[in-house]
Amino acid sequence: MKILSAMLGALLLYLLQNYLYRRYWNKNLSIDLKFSEDNAVEGEELILYETVMNKKLLPLPILKVKFMTSRYLNFLDTNNSSVTDNYYRNDLLSIMMYQKLTRSLTFLCARRGYYIINNADLVCSDMFITFEAVASYDTDTRLYVYPKPLDFNKFQVSFHKMLGAVLTKRFINEDPFEFRGIREYQSYDNLKSVNWKASAKTGSLKVNVNDYTSQQQVKIFLNLESDTIWKHEDLEEESIRIAASLASAFIKEGIPAAIYTNAKDIITHNILNISSGSGFGHVKTINEMLARIDTSQAVPAFVPCVQEEFIHFSDNDYIIIISFYQKEDLQQLLSSFTETRTDFSWIIPTNHDVTVNAVEELRPYIIPWELPSL
Repeated sequence: MKILSAMLGALLLYLLQNYLYRRYWNKNLSIDLKFSEDNAVEGEELILYETVMNKKLLPLPILKVKFMTSRYLNFLDTNNSSVTDNYYRNDLLSIMMYQKLTRSLTFLCARRGYYIINNADLVCSDMFITFEAVASYDTDTRLYVYPKPLDFNKFQVSFHKMLGAVLTKRFINEDPFEFRGIREYQSYDNLKSVNWKASAKTGSLKVNVNDYTSQQQVKIFLNLESDTIWKHEDLEEESIRIAASLASAFIKEGIPAAIYTNAKDIITHNILNISSGSGFGHVKTINEMLARIDTSQAVPAFVPCVQEEFIHFSDNDYIIIISFYQKEDLQQLLSSFTETRTDFSWIIPTNHDVTVNAVEELRPYIIPWELPSL
């Protein structure tokens, strides 16, 4: 009789817990995935916080957390994970009643990109592991990984050469409504520019310095088209790094920069371009735009893609073309720049497969950028 009562009690316990888990396991249960920062630079380490909260009386002794993200986020803890085309995580945990658990998952940002974790699955079993239930949760976790800045020790001479070319394009006419500062009077200064109040204070003649009527700007054209059917991922990524680094460097010098490209946005699938601007906010916008370039999408031909921008050049623009593509259509276009005396530089990223292969008349405008051997 005692054995029968025990068996009956066990059966009732099993049925009760089975009913409770099937009906209530995901009630007041939530998961949150959050990166420690909204943005990073490729090569940096960040943390993904995995937080599960169980706000009810029913404990969950067997709970799995599953999510998928990019394989370019290299998690240091390789347990409970697998990597194929993507990174798959499957953590097993036990969470008691009214408990909050947070795990810190450190990872390396191995590559520039825009990364999203759209959802996570929670998988629960009852105490006797006789069934599994799954619930999917929206997480909408996003991370920008910016291109890694160039080593400017290698690029310093070329950059200062371009910077000098940009600064020589400054207009000599000044705008009387754009005040820039005060300096000592020089013999060639007009008496109308004397600041009498500042002169009286200092005891020597001072003149107002006005800004220029037009400001020079840099237009960077980033071409990810390839000469061959083979993709050169190393050259694509290095081209993007060069564009990001140059735009940031010119903006730090007070020179507005714009970027035009034939690459496509991973979100909108449209071609990415950004108009001229300056300041820290513009540098951030450029980095975010370049992070969103999706090199897996087909790239349209470069010359037709940016032809209209080439037509609308101003005498005040300095042009930088970044392209390891060197076919005749591009070289003909750049040769026409030499005829119209358009100021430009052509940066050609190279590796062991791709070398500089340009006509002689373009050689003075070319800056080779060799990738280090692996």
